[in-house]
Amino acid sequence: MPELPEVEAVAREVRSALLRSSIIDVHVRRWDVVTGAARRRERLLLGSGVREVLRRGKQLALCGHDDAVIVVQLGMTGAFGIVAASAPIEPHTHVTWRLDRSRELRFVDPRRFGGITWLKDRHELVDRWSRLGPDALDLHGDWSARVAASRRAIKAALLDQHAVAGVGNIYADEALALAGIRPQRACTRVARHEFDALGHAIGSIMRSAIAGGGSTIRTYRRLSGETGAFQASLRVYGRAGEPCRVCSRTLQSELVAGRTTVWCDACQR
Repeated sequence: MPELPEVEAVAREVRSALLRSSIIDVHVRRWDVVTGAARRRERLLLGSGVREVLRRGKQLALCGHDDAVIVVQLGMTGAFGIVAASAPIEPHTHVTWRLDRSRELRFVDPRRFGGITWLKDRHELVDRWSRLGPDALDLHGDWSARVAASRRAIKAALLDQHAVAGVGNIYADEALALAGIRPQRACTRVARHEFDALGHAIGSIMRSAIAGGGSTIRTYRRLSGETGAFQASLRVYGRAGEPCRVCSRTLQSELVAGRTTVWCDACQR
């Protein structure tokens, strides 16, 4: 599933194109991927330019000059990006925005775990995003206040988007490895200085992954054809049974919070 770095890569790709364009046509092939009370009437920014492309955690928002907002969630298999208008329509292309004669913005999602949400204005977006935790690129101060008293595993807390927005299975494992914290440890047993180190580790991992265009693993891709490169730098994720890159001990794996989790017995306590 795309996490913050992958969604940020998509945001940067579409931002440069959309801020110079108007939406001259919208074609919705499946309305069941669109939510919002006025979805058919408002036609998803038709006739409007895009004033801003924002991101919070794993969500994108296109803010139109008409004040309406479209929130895009990629889910597990979603892809969202600019393609040539002449490019063949891929299977599972649910929404297409025509920008001009040569370019289109398309939302593709084979398994439909993602979707498009129409909001009437920026106030609704602020309300929606207020329910999310702090963005994983902006963890500082008391960012851990929402989870420090929890008895659940620290990895489970990191996967909770109400606690931290943008972290998923890949970068939870990677940040915990960098911070030297075992994924199964209860939040109540993580000291304040360890939470500080974990916050720095999350930010460092996210920035490095963004610089690498994200991690292309299984389903994540960009419609432009570009792939991420950060998967080559992963310390633990997907490497169960292989040697730790730090101490060479064999990496362990088990389910934590229902997700396959990899860690080093020696480096993480």
